[in-house]
Amino acid sequence: MDIQNDTIEEPAAHLDTAPPSRRSRLAGLGRELLLDVRGPLGRAMRLTLVLLVLCGGIYPFILWGVGQLAFARQANGTLLYDRQGRVVGSSLIGQAFGRPQYFHGRPSAVGYNAAASGGSNLGPTNPQLATGNASYGGVLTYTAQFRRENGLAATVPLPTDIVTASGSGIDPHISPAAAALQVARIVTARHALGGQNAPISAAAVQALVSRHTAEPDLGFLGEPCVNVLELNLALDTAYAAPPATAAGAPSR
Repeated sequence: MDIQNDTIEEPAAHLDTAPPSRRSRLAGLGRELLLDVRGPLGRAMRLTLVLLVLCGGIYPFILWGVGQLAFARQANGTLLYDRQGRVVGSSLIGQAFGRPQYFHGRPSAVGYNAAASGGSNLGPTNPQLATGNASYGGVLTYTAQFRRENGLAATVPLPTDIVTASGSGIDPHISPAAAALQVARIVTARHALGGQNAPISAAAVQALVSRHTAEPDLGFLGEPCVNVLELNLALDTAYAAPPATAAGAPSR
């Protein structure tokens, strides 16, 4: 028998049938994982983009538009302006007034510091509520001070709000009764200023208090109240600001 070839050739596909190397196995696994992740990852990215546009753009813009159209004053901070159009405060944040020409607000355990808003944290059974402590003067002190400032006899009852601090320390309101007890002092102080303040009268100031008295919400929520800063601005508008503050906001 003739043998035409001395060698036996291996199959041509021997390289394909050899065991894959570690690198090729990892590359194949990476391609499979990429195919598995690409779908969910793409959906998550698209969802994130949609939510970003809706919640970070469209929704805030709608709220801003509704606020500017329906509640512009509240949306812009309930700001109050003097006669020159300058911002002098907010109707939601009280300010301290001490000059006799102005209505005075409630006592404050934080000195009307809006950055440190807070109350005295003294309960009704705590003796310090009456006698006071390092940061709070106490009901007895505030009572004596209010009577002295307004020339009131010891027999005149005082509204609770004018001798106690609010929970926030920046309450902008007082009761109409507390405002009424200050009318005589304000009239006397402004008469002394002369000029446009000369025609001022107790009846006129009391009428001003009545016009700025807010009734309870819905007719039964809360108590009637007077915004002190708004009332003092109206007082300056009607009878001129005292000379030291004629070009600006009410002086404390």
